[in-house]
Amino acid sequence: MQVVSKSSIGDIKIISTWPGDPYGSWKTPTRIAYSRENPKIGTNKWGFEVYPKLTSYSWTKLLLDKNAAAGEHDDPSLSGVVGPGMFQLPSFRDAPGVCEDFLHEVYLFVSKMLRQQLTDSTFEKTPMECWITLPAIWSDEAKAATLTAARNAGFGCKPIDEVFTIAEPEAAAIATLKKYAEPNSLNPIKENENILICDCGGGTVDITTYTITQVRPYLTFDELCVGVGGKCGSTHIDRNLHALLSKRFGLAFDNVPFGIKGPGGKLMTCFEGLKRDFGVIDNGDDRELGPINLDVPESEFYDPVDRLVKLSYEDMQSLFDPAIAEITTLVGQQVEEARKIRNATINRIILIGGFGASSYLNKALALWCGKNGGITLICPLHPQAAVVQGAALRGLEGISPRVKYARRHYGFEIASDFREGIDSEIDAFFSRFDENRKLCRNRILWLISKGDEITKETSITASVCQSYSPGSTFVDRTQLYSCALTEAPDYSTDSRVNHVGSIESTFGADFYFGSSTQCRYNNKSKEIVYQFSYNVQVRFGDKGDNLTFKAIVNGQEAGSAIIKFDR
Repeated sequence: MQVVSKSSIGDIKIISTWPGDPYGSWKTPTRIAYSRENPKIGTNKWGFEVYPKLTSYSWTKLLLDKNAAAGEHDDPSLSGVVGPGMFQLPSFRDAPGVCEDFLHEVYLFVSKMLRQQLTDSTFEKTPMECWITLPAIWSDEAKAATLTAARNAGFGCKPIDEVFTIAEPEAAAIATLKKYAEPNSLNPIKENENILICDCGGGTVDITTYTITQVRPYLTFDELCVGVGGKCGSTHIDRNLHALLSKRFGLAFDNVPFGIKGPGGKLMTCFEGLKRDFGVIDNGDDRELGPINLDVPESEFYDPVDRLVKLSYEDMQSLFDPAIAEITTLVGQQVEEARKIRNATINRIILIGGFGASSYLNKALALWCGKNGGITLICPLHPQAAVVQGAALRGLEGISPRVKYARRHYGFEIASDFREGIDSEIDAFFSRFDENRKLCRNRILWLISKGDEITKETSITASVCQSYSPGSTFVDRTQLYSCALTEAPDYSTDSRVNHVGSIESTFGADFYFGSSTQCRYNNKSKEIVYQFSYNVQVRFGDKGDNLTFKAIVNGQEAGSAIIKFDR
């Protein structure tokens, strides 16, 4: 969380004093315990306030993207995320609701702190921008759900406030590249250098490469190629631990209450320390994890007297290596993409994010770099702070890549002229307005292709013709689809095509359509049919990382256009 009053990266103030934390931390755990489920607490507890044995909820952010198709590099255990395992939800709240409740607690804390520093009067009069960081790999639905949760939580509640989102690797690039562009920095960046940002967080790994187009008098940079990522962050290691202990101890571990063995409990708090220290000193000593009561006899794996689980060096490797294998594969894919598509060489890799501070990950990635052309690997001081620092700078200075590349194809499902011998007769129908015009349903008009340039002016527009009843409020729905394949299929019925949502364009009963209307008599249905045409527009380059929508009639924005998702 950032509070910013100056644009120098050194003047960005990182909140490091959180409720319940006696030591000071860069961030607070995304964890909440509800008073209605915990009789011993009078109000909801969040972050460090959540203590063991409270019924609490963690990692809920990952559930916001549960409707997205599983990615090639996602942790396989995420396929069954909701239930009695590591991911849980209360009976009275869905994932967006839990995120909203957590963010509301954050909002109350931050606004109280700012009121104390600024006074109530200044706080109320000061326009504020809130920038929410999101994984770049997230679906548009998950991005919209996060933005809605933040607004419902209180961010942007004043008329003069605004809330935006930014992709985490983009935010990290802004902070790290600005730092290395300073005249007296160690390892300063140079024009035409290609820098891969590897953002390894708790839930996700995002990789994007940037080309430095200018360092002086001010920094400018562009995306080099389409980024990659997966849900294979450090929480993958936690789930691997639970799987190992379940396999090793069976029901003795499985029946331990979730409040004891889940996030925030003594077991996982101890494991956080083991994860952090693994790789700092390479030795074969066993690690002790606990305390935890298990109804099993003493063995090489468990000490019942001290209630400690014993983990060997090889055990720890088995927990880390699957996640690291996915990360190095993703890095390799990006390096190859840069070479094949842009004929470019990666000059350095900058490792950031909470997991980026892991010594074991650093060593593994340095070894990979040495075997793949000797790419320079850098992990800046406090890598976990880079994302939020960059988000603050984005709001202050407007720094952002001039060019990005679409990670998916985007298009509309539009009734199009039927192609004999190509389209299926099952999808054929005749126009209500022109009874002799044979059309095809379920066909997608792809208007942005994966890898296309995205700038602040980028949008896609489709012309829509629709029948309507004069004098009545009219709501038209246009279906927006995306696809991450290299070549997008023609039809929305293909399982590899993702339904982004339904764009609803609303026109009031008194709306004047002007020259965009037509009417004619349909001999088959024996009725006069009224039709009007308008354009539905999706904007990709507006401020922030969320899609925005417009309905345009006769060249002017008209009515309202919003998207509704399937959630």
